[in-house]
Amino acid sequence: RITEDLPRRHSSLLLQLRTEHAPLNKHLHRIAKLQSPTCSSCHQKEESVYHYILECPAFIRPRNILRKSLGTRDLTLKKLLNDCKAIRKLLIFTAQTKRFQSTFGDV
Repeated sequence: RITEDLPRRHSSLLLQLRTEHAPLNKHLHRIAKLQSPTCSSCHQKEESVYHYILECPAFIRPRNILRKSLGTRDLTLKKLLNDCKAIRKLLIFTAQTKRFQSTFGDV
């Protein structure tokens, strides 16, 4: 099991990212908790899991660190959310962005 050695908050965040139920604006808008799905960091697109991890210009620096730590420029959600090594690096990325701090604390 991939999440066996992870703290509960990390396992929970990973599951929410995998299922598109993470507390990002697109999901919060879908469940009527926010008026707009637009990313509050860049104000350019809907804040989906894909946008948050792979596109948002506000997180270029942590994303470049993620790429470098994995030794690849080719990041995919499938790899990041399912590969044991990549998951740990992704959790470092989420901690660096501080995007889930209010929900999960220091991930």
